[in-house]
Amino acid sequence: MNNFSKKTLTTKRSLTYTYYVSPTGEATAKHPALFFLHGFPDSAHLWQDVIAALGPVPNKIIVPDCLGYAGTDKPSDPAQYTYDRQVADLVEILVAEDVSAAAAYTVIIGHDWGSAIAQRVYLHHRQLFQGVVLVNTGYIVPSADTFDLASVNAFTEKLLGYPQFAYWEFATADDAAAVTDAHLEQMWLALHADSPQWMKTVFCAKDGMRNFLLKGDSTLPLKEYAKKGGFFYQHFMNQFRRENGGFAGAFQMYKSTANNMQGQAYAAVPHVELKIDVPVLYFICRDDAVCLPELMMEPAKAAGLVPKLREVTLDCGHWSPMEKPKEIAAELNSYLEKEL
Repeated sequence: MNNFSKKTLTTKRSLTYTYYVSPTGEATAKHPALFFLHGFPDSAHLWQDVIAALGPVPNKIIVPDCLGYAGTDKPSDPAQYTYDRQVADLVEILVAEDVSAAAAYTVIIGHDWGSAIAQRVYLHHRQLFQGVVLVNTGYIVPSADTFDLASVNAFTEKLLGYPQFAYWEFATADDAAAVTDAHLEQMWLALHADSPQWMKTVFCAKDGMRNFLLKGDSTLPLKEYAKKGGFFYQHFMNQFRRENGGFAGAFQMYKSTANNMQGQAYAAVPHVELKIDVPVLYFICRDDAVCLPELMMEPAKAAGLVPKLREVTLDCGHWSPMEKPKEIAAELNSYLEKEL
């Protein structure tokens, strides 16, 4: 994204977002704008290889640093990270880029938490969107039900043989940011080690992440895209240096969800229709032990909430935009050409 314009926007709630915009492109029925949202713990640059692999597309491309990350503000109150508040912020970016005036001329694309946020942006402003692309994280149907982390982990341990969200216990702990800031290289290794069943070892085992950060094997090999000295590694180390805000912002979505702030926010907007009635492209990744389609997409499918769904399976782990950018770009180009 070296040729993209870097911009900032201060939202109505006085939060400053950094975002990147392609130097050319349009938002039309034939060539909708592409709005990319990253997840944990990344930045707009997560998408750089995917965007490069798209080739010289005629679409306008907009890529923000999401709330809590990189050049965007990092409020310490998890209530500031509820979906409804982030949705409002992100739509302000579309307004600033004159995209919101082009009704249904945008495709929203999200990975990880960015996928969850993308779903909510669509549900609250469906008139703006021609399509939705979900990477790794499937459609998590909104609910006002109380979220209980211990119960979810107990349920998934019985169902899957491991607690799906065990790492949330660390992510929501008071000392999570301090521990991570002190072991930043070890966190990079926790995220991107090239080891079989790695996510189950660190993410899906009780105290797995904390134990690995504090005393895990630091000699494990990294996946090719994550090699030390490479762009993604260097960007990560710089982004999360203490003087740049550290890791605290990256954990706020976990806290807002675990503290049931997301359910409360949803309950305040009961008018939202839950069907995604535009073409949905969903990337399933075989080695992702956390974002499982049988738990994150099957309920929506069974309820008829994604009637225009196409699923693509990739042989990779959770950070698929880094690991399989050409494959994602090829499927995205096909989706734009044939399904919209």
